Amino acid sequence: MNPTSYSAIEPLISDLKVQGRTINIMFQCPLSQETVSARQHVNKSRTMGSQVKQSAQRSAMYAAQNMLSQVIREVFGYNLFGRVASDVTRKTVYSASSALSNSLSKAEKEQAIVDAFQSVSRKFTWDKVNNRWISAKAVQEALSPFEAQQQQFPISHPYDLQIFSRMLVEAANADGRISSEEQEWLINILDPNHGSIESILERPKLTKAELQQLSKGGVRETILMLVWTLTLCDENFAHKENALLKNFSSHLGLTSTQINSVRKKAQNYILDNAMETMFGWAGHDRFSRQKLLELAQNIGLSQDEALEAEALFQRRNAR
Repeated sequence: MNPTSYSAIEPLISDLKVQGRTINIMFQCPLSQETVSARQHVNKSRTMGSQVKQSAQRSAMYAAQNMLSQVIREVFGYNLFGRVASDVTRKTVYSASSALSNSLSKAEKEQAIVDAFQSVSRKFTWDKVNNRWISAKAVQEALSPFEAQQQQFPISHPYDLQIFSRMLVEAANADGRISSEEQEWLINILDPNHGSIESILERPKLTKAELQQLSKGGVRETILMLVWTLTLCDENFAHKENALLKNFSSHLGLTSTQINSVRKKAQNYILDNAMETMFGWAGHDRFSRQKLLELAQNIGLSQDEALEAEALFQRRNAR
């Protein structure tokens, strides 16, 4: 069986909903019962035949944004389906059986599911003996430094979550404005119990005293890592965003070594998710290599650092 085919992925689907032409999917490991949520938008003009390399180029950063959304939602204690169902500002979520049949063809639906799985496939590993996908969490070497940081030092204290929410909004607003796309993205990940975007923006800026009350140790690095990744997701690391991160880092009391480690984990996370998409659809060829190096330059990594990240990614995902 081809591991990247729809028939290989279909058994993982535990829930499937649609909003317009966007599908929200929950994949579940048959052994551990661990669930992973994903989202995929299907463009009306989409064609199935000639878009492979174009899709890899266009959606490389989208893959990182999608995975980061899932990571932050899980930090706040809910998954994609819980957020969509509880968000009264959004349209009603229809069942897959009715809405998908009205808005998507069978081929579009199946391709969208494959694309969605592609964006989260690093969470799974292919079981060659039983011809099935299973959770990769148990395989420690398969974890990236970003994922290992999260697992070892999770954000859990209510105060940490409140300050984390404010840091995310302040980072998104570093240049003095939050675009409509950024607003929609933040609405999907923030826990409304910690305030809306508007209410957080009305509060005074975070102070050194507030940041120093965050849980000590690796949790501070996890928080900064996620905020840093957020600032990189638009590929344009502006001066004001850099200044804000330096301010956060200083107030958190992190050393230069810790800050550099956090920065590199965030940058490599962007590359990892881009490679997942590009290598999955375009293959590991010169086109993918060039796009990887261009993306690395945009987020502040040298060519040598990008090639090192590429090699480590291949080792972690060797099957």
